[in-house]
Amino acid sequence: MPEQAEENSNFYEEFVKELAVQAESLVPVDIAPDDKQYITNIVYNFCSLACDAVVKEKKFSTEEITLITQFIGEWTFHKAIDLIRAGIAPQFRDVVLQKIAFVVFEIAKQAVANKLSQTQLVQVVEHHVKKAYLESLTELKEKGSISSEDYDRAMGESNIDKMAEEQEEQNVDNIPTNKLLKLATLAMVLKNMPPEKAEAIISKFNEEEARILRDYLTFDDLQDKIDPATTIQYIKELQSNVPKAVHINENKLQSKFSKIVTKKNEAKINAIILQEREGVKAYIFSDKEKGESGLTPQISNVIYTYLAEKIKT
Repeated sequence: MPEQAEENSNFYEEFVKELAVQAESLVPVDIAPDDKQYITNIVYNFCSLACDAVVKEKKFSTEEITLITQFIGEWTFHKAIDLIRAGIAPQFRDVVLQKIAFVVFEIAKQAVANKLSQTQLVQVVEHHVKKAYLESLTELKEKGSISSEDYDRAMGESNIDKMAEEQEEQNVDNIPTNKLLKLATLAMVLKNMPPEKAEAIISKFNEEEARILRDYLTFDDLQDKIDPATTIQYIKELQSNVPKAVHINENKLQSKFSKIVTKKNEAKINAIILQEREGVKAYIFSDKEKGESGLTPQISNVIYTYLAEKIKT
């Protein structure tokens, strides 16, 4: 049995409120104000009920409780938008969303208890959400509660996919082609470096450019996608323009971490780092005086900067 964190109703209440605030801020602009309030309310209500229920089971750690709760919040948010855009009446939205929340609650608990990896957990929950969504809409159609046209519209909506596509398009559109070519060229150079040195260089770029660099590092045929003359030109530029590594005072960095990783910020931090690698999560809440994280000071500084910016927003 995992170590059960001290039950703290205030902590979980703040965590659920934070999820609702995040949901409200992410509602697409095409959603009417009343529907936006509906989404915010139902995310808060479902997350609050689920969090209370899983806490009372006394089988899960704080991290596991917040993970299960956030899965419910995220899928309630996305499927509520799908149902609203499809024009499904509120009373029938509730039927579908209740079934999805129950399924996520049960499946996420089982997956966490069985120690599934983050990737496996995401995949298994998504599979069962899609299944529950289909079954609920099919049942409503067969009962005559919704029309075939309503059913088709609802099945054709996927806000989670739209948000991912829009984010990807926005990210790429905001970066000029010549900048993308330079990043791709740098990625080819980084491929030949030890991972820790490559990451130290990547950490000097802004968040979006760093993400693109990491994506390029996964391409096996990157060198075939860029004209050799362009590659040579940009490599020459990189020799003078690659950000230089700077010395980081680890004691000062540790002190800065201690100012933001506090009990007051714990709920918000858990929400921010939900999708992060387990090593990053462990590092954030670790005793950094022991110096056993295995992370370079440069990477640690990137983690601090990212976390500090997110906490302020």
